[in-house]
Amino acid sequence: MTLISVILAFVLMVAMASHPQVLSQQEEEVKKLEGERSKAQVQGNIGKLDEVLAPEFMELNTAGQIRTKRENIEGHKSGQVHWEKFDLDELSVRVYGETAVVSGRLTRKGTFAGRDLSGQSRYTRYYVRRQGRWQAIFQHSVPAN
Repeated sequence: MTLISVILAFVLMVAMASHPQVLSQQEEEVKKLEGERSKAQVQGNIGKLDEVLAPEFMELNTAGQIRTKRENIEGHKSGQVHWEKFDLDELSVRVYGETAVVSGRLTRKGTFAGRDLSGQSRYTRYYVRRQGRWQAIFQHSVPAN
């Protein structure tokens, strides 16, 4: 009987692991927004970045710098920031009421003030929903290499 229980538990674990998590509508919205934000980084789409980043947005980047929304947008406007690649994977999205937490891996190729920023990082980004739309309020990144 114990062997049957162990086998049944193993089969159940394999079955659960082989089916991807079904995201709620809110989680899908945030995941889509992550993709749009990533695309806006590469395109230098300041309008989209302005829309996605909340006025109080702050990030702690892989260099240990704290950057605000204004600094992010100014970096794109001035050409100081240039991304050729900004690919996200291993995304996890969790929604807690009007707050969402996204974690994932970023593979990037680009420069900041002429300095190469290519590589991989792990990040966590926090969103809040206000007046029916999601905006990023904070991000923390660490090198994944």
